[in-house]
Amino acid sequence: MRGYRYEALDGVRALAAQVVLVSHGLGMAFFPVHSPGSAAAEWFGRLAVMAFFSLSGFVIATSLGRLIASEGSRFAVPYAVHRIARIWPPLVLAILVTFGIGWLGQNGLPLLTKTGDPYRLDLVAFLRGITLTFAPGDATFVIDRALWSLRQEVYLYAVAAFAALALAGRGPWRFIGGAMALTLVAVTAERFFYLQSLALFCAGAAAAHFGADARLLRIAGSRWIAPATLMLLALPLAFVGAPGFIDAMSESRLFLGYQAVLGLPVAVCLLGLATGDGAAGRLFARSAFAASFSYTLYVIHVPVMTLVFSLRAHLNLAPGLAGTVATLLAALAVAEIVSYAAALVVERPRVFRKLLFRLLTATGVARPALAPTA
Repeated sequence: MRGYRYEALDGVRALAAQVVLVSHGLGMAFFPVHSPGSAAAEWFGRLAVMAFFSLSGFVIATSLGRLIASEGSRFAVPYAVHRIARIWPPLVLAILVTFGIGWLGQNGLPLLTKTGDPYRLDLVAFLRGITLTFAPGDATFVIDRALWSLRQEVYLYAVAAFAALALAGRGPWRFIGGAMALTLVAVTAERFFYLQSLALFCAGAAAAHFGADARLLRIAGSRWIAPATLMLLALPLAFVGAPGFIDAMSESRLFLGYQAVLGLPVAVCLLGLATGDGAAGRLFARSAFAASFSYTLYVIHVPVMTLVFSLRAHLNLAPGLAGTVATLLAALAVAEIVSYAAALVVERPRVFRKLLFRLLTATGVARPALAPTA
């Protein structure tokens, strides 16, 4: 597996987080739930999430490849440590923010959540939040609805790890890895978007794994692949005025299949960005700085913006269209600022990896050689 340049891919991740932020903000500010505007915003948000899944597959494939090359069949512990150090600190922050805003919602500030459903703030709901096992009725499920995709992301990490064990493990571990990967896929096959996210993830992983293939590289570097992919991504916008478009995004087998197939051209475009040095790669690379807080932004922007819009409604501030625009801009700015400041503390995976490796080494779970030196 070849080495890749990640500046442009970091830019893709950063811009995808911004698209999710703006699409949710527009939905809160202007659009009734089933209006064409809401449908368009939902589709742009879904596209960004789909890009995340393909990008994760690309990055995880390269990460697993390096770990297997250095650790062999003992890659599981460092792989798990890397994923936990990346995901869990911002997740815990998101749940704390959600529960804080949820407490305000139960103590005098009516929250303008998407469904308006009641929610729980007890210890069980908190523990389910930080372990991504939240259920309908939990504050995490009602207030921070963006976390559905993070739960699927963790599922994809697990499938990738078991699949890698099936390929790189020894003896019975190969069978166990394969059986566990297939079991995870089978158990989640009928759940919302799991098969689609797996297809997107696998497309990204395949692009990374076979990225040295000359024919694939020619396609990734061709002038037509990006315009053709953009056309395919934009095609559903022609139907946003149709009744039931938003429901079809998540319920129509044909539409879900289309979303899964989109992983192929998206993954090839990612390969082109990771291997080329064209104008598109340079353009995305300029946004790479925002990747440093993109994950934190993704997991906390919904509760933060919900708080801003709820305060405006409760205090009867900034009426009219101008007030709505001002509130939207304020909500976007607050989400960006809070996320940037919080990421300085929680989006430091190297620091958390060191701490976890020290803990695991002290308890004998990890070998000292596994601990990173930098």
